[in-house]
Amino acid sequence: MQVISFRNSALFRRGIWLSAVALLAFVAAPAALDGRLWQYPAPSLAVIAMLCAVLSFFFWRTQIHRLADEVVDCHDSLKVRRGRAEESVPFSSISSVRVSTDGGLRRITVNLRELGSFGSKIEFLPQASLWSNPAAIERVAAALTERANQAQRTSARSVD
Repeated sequence: MQVISFRNSALFRRGIWLSAVALLAFVAAPAALDGRLWQYPAPSLAVIAMLCAVLSFFFWRTQIHRLADEVVDCHDSLKVRRGRAEESVPFSSISSVRVSTDGGLRRITVNLRELGSFGSKIEFLPQASLWSNPAAIERVAAALTERANQAQRTSARSVD
C-alpha cells in the first residue's frame, strides 16, 4: 500500500478557505472599525461583493472542494478518503486516468465506469515531490490507466 496523493490535501483545502475568509475580513475590517461601513455602506459593500464574486469564481474554477483527502494504492484497488467518507475503488471500475490543470492546480483525475459515492470521477493532488515534475505526474496517471486496463481485461476474461 502506497499513498499516491498529497498527504496534506485536507489542510491545504482548509488553508485556501481560511485565506479567503481572512481576505474578506481584512477588506471589511477597516471600514467597520472606523464606522464607514455603517454610515456609508454602499461603497464598502460593493467592494466586498466584488471580492466575493472573484473568490466564488476562483472556487468554482478550481473545484477545490472536490479534491480527495487521501488516495492509497492498494495494488488491486484505490482507497479514497474525503472527510469521513471512504471508498475502495477496484481498478476494473476505472475507465481512465488523466492529469488536468483546471484552475492552475495540477491534479490527477480518475474517471470511473460507474457512479460511486464520490461521483463519476475522483480528483486528487499528486504527492508534493511531483508538483514541479509534470512528466512524473503523467507517468503516475499512465501507470494507473494501464493497471485499470489490465484489470478490465482480466475481469472480461473471467466473465467469458
